[in-house]
Amino acid sequence: MNELKDQIAINNEIGILGDIKNYMSYSSKVPNKYYFVNTDNVFTKKARLLQAIRRWQTGAECGFVVNKEIKYYHPNLALGGEQSGCNFIHHEIFEYAKFRVANKKKYETIEKNRMFNNFLSSQPMAFNLFFPLMEIVKCEEGKRRLGSIMADLLDKNNVLGIEYIDEVGIEFIPDYYENCLNDKTAMDAFFRYVTTNGNSGIIAIETKYTDSLGYNQASDPLLAIKTATEIDDISKIFTAEGKEKICNRDIKLSQIYRNLLLTETVRIFEGLDNSMSIVIAPKDNACNKRAEKQLMEILTEQYKYKFQVISLESFVNAIIREFPNEKIFQKFYHRYLDFRTAEWLIENYKL
Repeated sequence: MNELKDQIAINNEIGILGDIKNYMSYSSKVPNKYYFVNTDNVFTKKARLLQAIRRWQTGAECGFVVNKEIKYYHPNLALGGEQSGCNFIHHEIFEYAKFRVANKKKYETIEKNRMFNNFLSSQPMAFNLFFPLMEIVKCEEGKRRLGSIMADLLDKNNVLGIEYIDEVGIEFIPDYYENCLNDKTAMDAFFRYVTTNGNSGIIAIETKYTDSLGYNQASDPLLAIKTATEIDDISKIFTAEGKEKICNRDIKLSQIYRNLLLTETVRIFEGLDNSMSIVIAPKDNACNKRAEKQLMEILTEQYKYKFQVISLESFVNAIIREFPNEKIFQKFYHRYLDFRTAEWLIENYKL
């Protein structure tokens, strides 16, 4: 019965899509020439098309970027999102995003236009996903149920011993960042957890939708290298070969490494008992596989648990199963992960 309802909903959505041009890019220079972004890989093309549909469904006008006085309109961009809240799946999430932008600290990397007007951006996606979880952990039952989800997904060998999630945060750079890597490496989100024996820890979360993990080095590579290789409580997680490659700069400390190092420095600075760094991305976003594999290879066997990758689908589906009455997570899945309408367009228009 549910499958039939889903199919009817998809058929209804397809039936009101309108002209395919609504979901294609064009420029002010040649306004009648429509195109798909030719640098998009197969997954990004599908995701951009899905977010073009989602933007169109909100009624928001198509946004643009300007290059050499030419406006390039891309259908995943909206106009006026800072007033309409079109990029968010609930008005309370929009209000929280406005609060964070209005009260942005000088070292934070929240970007206003990307937040409110780019449907393809992973930054508003993180707000759409983790703000409802911030609300859920305001009660004890929610803390324990979310803790159970994370234990099942990340801690099958009970290394962490998660009992409950005590706090959920979004876009976190510690105010003591100068004592960490002294750059603007941020956690897209984090979970602070408590274990069955009363210990505490943090799970740092990097969310990606279509984007890749950055390959730029730390702004101060020497400090990051020293953190990775000379601080005993951090260097022990890397193999001898890995530390040598870091010292020789055969491995550049790009985003994926900095995320892990930030997590470890937060653990030390705050006196936490354990920590781990995870990446959450759609299963078909394969652009980060090489970087993820490289990092995993230089972690010692004892500490490989400190870095894990889970698919966005498995994470969201686990939350939906645990909280079936919280329709916000089903809305999230529809917004970002229900590609059936986009796939129908690609197949039927031979895009």
